[in-house]
Amino acid sequence: MNTSFWIHHFQTNAAVHDQLLFEEPSSLPESIREPLVHSLAIFQLGESGGGTRLRRYAREVAPLENFRGYQRAIDLFVCEEQAHARLLGRLVDHLKGSLLQKQWTNSIFRRLRFLVNLEFAIQVLLTAELVAEVYYGSLYLRVPDAAVKAACRQILRDEMKHLEFQRQFLAERVATFTPVGRYLWRCQFQVIHALTTRVVAWDHRQCLKALGMSFSGFVQRCRESQERFQARLDERVQNLDAAPSAFEVAEPGRSKVQVPR
Repeated sequence: MNTSFWIHHFQTNAAVHDQLLFEEPSSLPESIREPLVHSLAIFQLGESGGGTRLRRYAREVAPLENFRGYQRAIDLFVCEEQAHARLLGRLVDHLKGSLLQKQWTNSIFRRLRFLVNLEFAIQVLLTAELVAEVYYGSLYLRVPDAAVKAACRQILRDEMKHLEFQRQFLAERVATFTPVGRYLWRCQFQVIHALTTRVVAWDHRQCLKALGMSFSGFVQRCRESQERFQARLDERVQNLDAAPSAFEVAEPGRSKVQVPR
């Protein structure tokens, strides 16, 4: 994994979020503003975590040769998520809403990440990224407000990069699994994603309805996003499988030995 690329990317992107200004007052009708600002406050709370489980996972894999620098990249990744939380906080304030200190679905997902193994926690976090891609893309297209569009455009750009970051890491991680391990990983991910998208769609149903989106339509778009991600992940894993997994080193008078890549 090219962790140096991602460290550079996250470092150069760090100052962008705090530079966005929301100067024009919102002219959204109350029928849209009220459910939208509550929905944004829920996402803001979700983005404001400290990344404890993700950092713990990074510490586990960082000693591996092909993940050198991953822990630093994850630290910067978490900082970018927290920058999203600040940006969403300013957007909620701009729309004259209130931030949340706790919320039931957010509390459940946080507890779930601590109840199961670290692979499960990574899949929950990845699912959140995939749902966010659909959510912010939908707001960008459907909300006629300059501030909302500017914030969603920036976050969406970041989320697309986040998904590529996760895909590069997971491809190398999953490539080390046995065929049975890969199958179980995929099944677990599909179940987590299916359940999560339905909970999110129900939790944000008033906002989706105000923007002309149905429960089933949102879930379908999330499913399509997950399938695209999985197909690209599978392709990347297959490419890694086809590539030489080791360099052969021959020493005079000795048989060749395998040196891990």
